[in-house]
Amino acid sequence: MNKETKKINRSIKIYPLFASFTGDLIFFVPIDTLFLTLVKGLNASQITAMTMIALITCIVFQKVILTIVKKIGNVNSLRLGATMLLIASLVLTFIAMLLYKSIHELAVMFLNMDEIILKNNLKKVNRKEDYFKIRNKSKIIYSVITLFTALVAGKMFNIDHYLPMYLSIIIYVLVLGTAFLYYETKTEDEKEVKKEHTKIKTTTLIFYIMLSNAVFYSIIKMGQNNSKLFMQYDFQNFLSIEKVTYYITTIVFISRISRLAGNVIFGKIYLKIKDKMSIILTICLALAFLLLITGHFINSN
Repeated sequence: MNKETKKINRSIKIYPLFASFTGDLIFFVPIDTLFLTLVKGLNASQITAMTMIALITCIVFQKVILTIVKKIGNVNSLRLGATMLLIASLVLTFIAMLLYKSIHELAVMFLNMDEIILKNNLKKVNRKEDYFKIRNKSKIIYSVITLFTALVAGKMFNIDHYLPMYLSIIIYVLVLGTAFLYYETKTEDEKEVKKEHTKIKTTTLIFYIMLSNAVFYSIIKMGQNNSKLFMQYDFQNFLSIEKVTYYITTIVFISRISRLAGNVIFGKIYLKIKDKMSIILTICLALAFLLLITGHFINSN
């Protein structure tokens, strides 16, 4: 086995863990609404505005980021993304909230290069068919890690509101170090892409798929960002902060169990129902929001 092949195999082995720990600020997510409202003093409208401005920042800088990626390469882009993730965790803990969200969203765009690196490396060692298996492995590991963090983040938050953030900073120092172990093989795909590049005609069906995907993704993000905040405000009407933290993180913990089960069985279910999957997911999403709203009104009465 030559030196390059060893580096490629090392990068392939690193990917599942690296992708899992860079999927989000893992110790922050279970207690994010609690931290933002109780520690940083933000209200619901400020949190929503912060998310919206961060997303607008990503849209505005999208072409700039693509230019940077082309100039510095995928591996250096990955390292830049890991650096920005560490900066985001530091800013979130010690400085400005709005700045944190924008830096984090931009970091995610650079960190997405890890999948391109994985594909190129697998192609080099004739393992292209392993891509979805490795990617699904990373999703399962992410689910297990977030399952653990959901279990302990609430307890740490009740001990010290900043404790989960300090742990996140330590983790992203290690993640940044891991980013420097990445290696990407050189490919000649760019020439092939240029030759094969043609303008895609936007038919009614393609437009419908793009529109439905955008709407569906937006609804999911909206639900993820606001559902915990919605429940938190309801709980605060009759529970202490410690109890609210306990219930919120318990709900997150249960949701992570569902995510883990979903990642394990998704592939098998998809092979059986395929095109019907989007219908089933839409029904599940609508049911989740319906239960959330119903719970609110039952509590109000």
